[in-house]
Amino acid sequence: MRGQIGLRIIAVAAAACMLTGCLLSPGKFTADMTVMRGGGFSFAYKGEIHLLGLSQLIAMGAALDDKDAEFTPSHCYGEPAEVDAAVLKTAVVQEEQEEQGEGWAEEALERECTTAEIETQKEAWEEGRAAKKAEDARNIELVKALLGGIDPTSPDAIDEFIVRIKKQKGWREVVHKGDGLFSVDYAISGRIDQDYSFPTLEKVQGITPFIVATARTNNAVRIDAPAFAAGGQSSFMGGNMGGLMSIFQAVGAAGSSEEAKVFANLPKPDGVFIIRTDGEILTNNTEDGPGVAGAMRVLEWKVNARRDRAPEALISLNPA
Repeated sequence: MRGQIGLRIIAVAAAACMLTGCLLSPGKFTADMTVMRGGGFSFAYKGEIHLLGLSQLIAMGAALDDKDAEFTPSHCYGEPAEVDAAVLKTAVVQEEQEEQGEGWAEEALERECTTAEIETQKEAWEEGRAAKKAEDARNIELVKALLGGIDPTSPDAIDEFIVRIKKQKGWREVVHKGDGLFSVDYAISGRIDQDYSFPTLEKVQGITPFIVATARTNNAVRIDAPAFAAGGQSSFMGGNMGGLMSIFQAVGAAGSSEEAKVFANLPKPDGVFIIRTDGEILTNNTEDGPGVAGAMRVLEWKVNARRDRAPEALISLNPA
């Protein structure tokens, strides 16, 4: 029983995360950024991007049209009593059986439910089904708004999503591999005299940037990679997978628990992020500090489920 409660609580938290700002998450990838003193920059991302919760949303949509669902009465136990008390006793005994094992079944023998008990169960089932449909419909509409009007339950949703992405500069290849997993090849270049972030998608809201480059008035640029962290300082409710991943890791220790099964297949960042520059690196949080490759200084972060801080660097582009 406690495991099921924990699963529901964490599942609700995961849904809240999905619906409030972490629609996209990196999978396996390589990301490379070059920043030059003259103000030019280039950025490339090649690998996987996950559209989180797509299969769950499709299931929600299917459930809304499910007219063939049938009510199945629950077991009843003990002596018949007033309907409310009997139904309550049934629920309590079932929960206690999950906690204590088969011994409870011997003490509270299963019996045939009364007509009144079955009617009460059916009413509760119908009310719960209606409430779930209403909740699913609200969630779908919320995600539809975040996706700029694309209905995630539509069979054409993925094609529409890809068409919209490919209209933007930089997206050289976008292929859907199934269940919200995209293989992408993105590359762009320009000037760093203005802020830059990746990914940005037309009309789509609620995306935690993988990369943010912020231009400063003193000719410096700050580079952060909010989505390239698995836990620790990243905020779960702030819109990325950060704090949630810490929960995943703790839950995963339960081995065969239901929670572990649910979160085992959730995407985890797995890649390398590299910054190259001929500017002066003022601060960075790499493991080993800057390397050197010819005239360029190189920062490298290995990104995986164990990284608890998002990559960050501050680079001065003032002439030497």
